[in-house]
Amino acid sequence: MEENRNWIDERRDFSEEISTLIIDNQHNLTLEAMLDEYHPYDVSQAMMMVPSEVRTQVMRRFDLDFAASIVEHLEEDAIICLQELPVEHAVKIIDHMESDDAVDLLQYLQVEGEEVDFLTLLSPKKRAELSKLWSYHEAEIGSKMSSSYIRLQMDMTVKEAMKYVIQTAASSEYISILYVISGHKLVGYLKLKTLIVARAEEKIADIMETRLIFSHPNENKEEVALKMQEYGESSMPIVDEKMHLVGIITHDDLMDIVAEAKSEDYARFAGLIDGEIDLERDTLGDSVKKRLPWLSILLLLSMVTSVILSFFEGALTTSQGAIILSSRLAIYLPLILDMAGNTGTQSLAVMIRYLTSSKREITFKSMRRYLLRELGTGLVQGLLIGAMIFLMISLTNGIISGTFFETRSIITGLVTAGSICIALVVSTVLGAIIPLILNKIKIDPAVASGPFITTVTDIITLSIYYSISLALLLPLYV
Repeated sequence: MEENRNWIDERRDFSEEISTLIIDNQHNLTLEAMLDEYHPYDVSQAMMMVPSEVRTQVMRRFDLDFAASIVEHLEEDAIICLQELPVEHAVKIIDHMESDDAVDLLQYLQVEGEEVDFLTLLSPKKRAELSKLWSYHEAEIGSKMSSSYIRLQMDMTVKEAMKYVIQTAASSEYISILYVISGHKLVGYLKLKTLIVARAEEKIADIMETRLIFSHPNENKEEVALKMQEYGESSMPIVDEKMHLVGIITHDDLMDIVAEAKSEDYARFAGLIDGEIDLERDTLGDSVKKRLPWLSILLLLSMVTSVILSFFEGALTTSQGAIILSSRLAIYLPLILDMAGNTGTQSLAVMIRYLTSSKREITFKSMRRYLLRELGTGLVQGLLIGAMIFLMISLTNGIISGTFFETRSIITGLVTAGSICIALVVSTVLGAIIPLILNKIKIDPAVASGPFITTVTDIITLSIYYSISLALLLPLYV
């Protein structure tokens, strides 16, 4: 029966259901109680589906904490919702939001060029919290930490601690882990479950865990997220140089950081300079500024391909036979370039995935082992693809010329197959070694994007193909 109920819940259109509920009960004073049965995320999505005048009316009537929980889940749509409200009411809602969510919202408003300076209108306490978070760079974990958690004094008894937790739990976002301090210094932690089952007269100092896993506010947020994953922690305390507790990072924050990192890596892999994709706010000018620099670099690299071709042009136009050879080489050139580019991109993607997900430091031994494996992969792929190419060329030439054992056709097939074999080996190793080198010199390996690898492999493959072909085939055509 429970399974059937869950099956039905998963398929319910909560947004449509809640939006209908809001419209039908917009004047009902018990609307908030009705909506309290739903998750705030579902309520937030439904809220953007109702007419603006209905949304404004009900938002003004909601309890500020309830309204804040809705706005926290709206992300960038929160701008629309708050701009519809009187400034004083919007400020009150922001004042009741979690600090890290409020910072994100104010940054959205700043980007949108909002004339009202909401930060200066907030309560002194909230303004101080947000200013502290705003003082950290976006890449630092301090910009993501939360101040909504429970601190217990080390000399408390379990009874005193339980009483304090009950008093403060309603106003704290995170209560699963309770952090223990002595003065302002972090000395331990304990799970809420541990506190509940402990005897009333016991001291917090006697039941707390002292094996602390912590980070500092200036650490890179992605490195802290990786540390949380490594230790399997649901939260992590953030401390200053004196071990004073300044905030925490929760599992929700971890998920946001991981999602942002994946989005940035994908953008860089696509060749966007600043690693950001924002379809809602990016203008035509923004799109051009992000894409043009990288395309310009690729254009310069592609010019090298043209220069290489010009070097071989003289040898391929000296006679009628050389011209015939030139046309035959051109037939298979796109095939070789595409195969080399594809295998290089595959190797690049695997290497970047390994570097970004590896929990261990990349040593010289592991680097060598990986490169040898990629070399072997490229060689096996090259031999297999080369054999298929040889068969395809021999079969095609045989059908066109009427003979399957013509010397020049066989040698052309062997040269083309050999060229593609070498090209696949080189591009596979290149796709692995470039991100390894970038990672070693502390540059994000994602900047070695697919287009970059493809262009570089084109240059190398072209040189290999024409060098081998001119050396072995030209004498047969002259």
